[in-house]
Amino acid sequence: MRRRRYEEEPIWASVVTILLGGLAAAAEPAPGPAPPADPRATVDRIVEELAPTPDERRFDEIGWARDIREGRRLSRESGRPLFLFTHDGRMAVGRC
Repeated sequence: MRRRRYEEEPIWASVVTILLGGLAAAAEPAPGPAPPADPRATVDRIVEELAPTPDERRFDEIGWARDIREGRRLSRESGRPLFLFTHDGRMAVGRC
């Protein structure tokens, strides 16, 4: 009985083994970093890192008056000029 060519050459066995091994490796998910135990802790850490420093929040140290009448009263009492600042938007995010 004549042997088939692929049975005689061991290279085919190696090729099949490599292909099957590659398919098995592709089917398994690649190991990656483990997800954090508590996503809220990660978000809190990032917010804390990005929060402005006290030097960057000097704007909050200004003695703001609630309205123009209170500002005029404080200006008269202290003898200092009144600075009128108007704003349309959200002051807390730092955009005017």
